[in-house]
Amino acid sequence: MKKNKPVVLLVLDGWGIAPPGKGNAIELAKKPNFDKYWKNFPHTQLFAHGKQVGVPINQVGNSEAGHINIGAGRTVLDDVVEISRDIDEGRFDKNLALNQTIEHVQKESSKMHVMGLISDGQSPHASMKHLYSIVDLINKKGIKKIYLHLFTDGRDSPPMSSLKIFKQIKNKVKNKAEIVTVIGRFYAMDRNKHWERTQRAYDCLIGKKFLHFNDYEDAVIHSYNKNVTDEFIEPAIVCNTKEQCANTRIGDNDGVVFFNSRSDRARQLAKCFVQKQFNKMNPNSFDRKRKVKNLKFCALTDFGPDLDHILTAYPSADLKDTLPMILSHAKQLYISETEKYAHMTYFINGGYADAVNGEHRVKIASPKVKNYALKPEMSVYKITKNVKILIDQGKYDFIAINFANPDMVGHTGNLKAVIKAIEHCDKCIGELGNSVLKKDGTLIITADHGNAEKMIDEKKNEIWTSHTTNKVPFILVSNEYKGARLKKNGNLGNIAPTIYSIFNHGLKSKAKELEKSLII
Repeated sequence: MKKNKPVVLLVLDGWGIAPPGKGNAIELAKKPNFDKYWKNFPHTQLFAHGKQVGVPINQVGNSEAGHINIGAGRTVLDDVVEISRDIDEGRFDKNLALNQTIEHVQKESSKMHVMGLISDGQSPHASMKHLYSIVDLINKKGIKKIYLHLFTDGRDSPPMSSLKIFKQIKNKVKNKAEIVTVIGRFYAMDRNKHWERTQRAYDCLIGKKFLHFNDYEDAVIHSYNKNVTDEFIEPAIVCNTKEQCANTRIGDNDGVVFFNSRSDRARQLAKCFVQKQFNKMNPNSFDRKRKVKNLKFCALTDFGPDLDHILTAYPSADLKDTLPMILSHAKQLYISETEKYAHMTYFINGGYADAVNGEHRVKIASPKVKNYALKPEMSVYKITKNVKILIDQGKYDFIAINFANPDMVGHTGNLKAVIKAIEHCDKCIGELGNSVLKKDGTLIITADHGNAEKMIDEKKNEIWTSHTTNKVPFILVSNEYKGARLKKNGNLGNIAPTIYSIFNHGLKSKAKELEKSLII
C-alpha cells in the first residue's frame, strides 16, 4: 500500500447480523451510511462465536475473545476451553495455584472463600462447571468451611433468572459449601473505575457495611420488589445470626478463589484485596477501612499486571505476531472509550499491558451514568472527532477504533435506546468513511460479536440482554478494492491477515499459524 493512504479498522462492538424482527434494533434503526457501504462495497459475514473464536462450541461470542482473535490473526483458544479440558481429563485437581491456596487454609486453620459470577451457562465471564469443580476439589482436601460469595448476572443471563440459578447451585454443592453473599455484578464487576460501586461490594465481602437476609431468596426478592433486576442487586450477606454474618466474611489468614475467567471485570475488585499500595495505585478510589492480612488470593485466570502476590491457576500464554507487532513499519493508533479501552489495547495486542511496538493509545472517557440507555451516544462523537482530525493530518498509517454503543447500550435491554445508539454510530460511520475515502484509504467495518440485533427473546417474549451467536459484518470501504471478491464463512481471525494484505506486508516467516486474507 502506498504511503499516506490510511487503513482504519472500525469495530462496532455488539453489532450482529440477523433477519428483521421486533427486537432487531439494528434493522429498526435508520442507518443510511452503513447500508450504503454494505450495498456499494465488498462485504461478507464472519463467524464470531463458538469454536471459530476459541470459546466452547455454540457459546456466544464476547468482546475479550473477539478482540484477541482480531488482533492475533488466528483462532486463539479461550481459557475456559483449556480449564474445562483439564477438568474432563483429570488434571484440574493437580493445579498448583489452587492447591497452594488450599494448603494455606489448612495450615492456618482458616476459611476458604470462592467468589465469582453465576449464570445460566452462556456467560463469557464465568463457568458453573468451574465453580463446581473448585468446590469439589476443596471438599476432597478435607476443608469443611467453604463459603460462596456469588455475583448475580442479568446481562449475559435473563434479567431475573438468578433464583433458578441459585437453586441449581444449592443442590449441586449441598453439604459441601454454603451461599453466604449475594451481589449484583453492577457492584462486584465494575471495570470503569466507579469505585463507589466496588467499595460497596468489598465492604460487604469483608463485613464492614451490608444488608443481611436469612437466605438468598430473600436477598433477591428484596431487590425484585423494588424493580431491581439481577445485575443491580444490592450487596447482601446471607446469614441467620450476627455471629454467622461475621464468621462468613473474608478475613485474615483466609483463602480466596476468584473463579471468573475474564479479567476485565475481575481486576478492579481483586485490587482491593491484594494491592498493598491500593490508594496510591488507584487515585480517587476509596479508603479501605480494613485490610485483609495474610490472605492467599487465587485467580482462576490471568487478571493482568499490578496485582501483588496473586496466584494464577491458568496463566496466559504469550501471543506473538499480533497486529501491533506485525505492523512494525506503520505508525499505529488504537482508540476507544473507557468501557472498551482494555479490548482495544490489552486484548487486541495479545494480552500485553503496555504498547508492544510503540503504538499510540487514546482513551476517551465514557459518560458517567448509571445506565447507558440514559446516554446512548456514549462518547462516539468525541472518538470520531479525534480520529477525523488525525486522518486529515495524515499522522497515522493504521488506526483501530472501537464503538462501544451497540454492546453497552444493548446490555440495558432498552430497545428504544439501542435504536438511538445504532443511529448515533451510523452518523459517525458516515463521517469516518468520508474522511478515509478523501485520503484514498481503506475503512474496514466489522464487529466482535452480536448483541444489538436481538433485544427480545421472541420465543419467550422477554427482554434479551445477552450476546448472540449471529455472524457479524465485514465491509471493505475502499475505492482501490471496490471490485474485490471476499471469502465466505470467514471468522474474526481473518481480519488481521486482510489488513496485512492491504499493506502488502511480507508475512512469509510469520504466516504459519495465521488465517488467510478475506480478499480472494
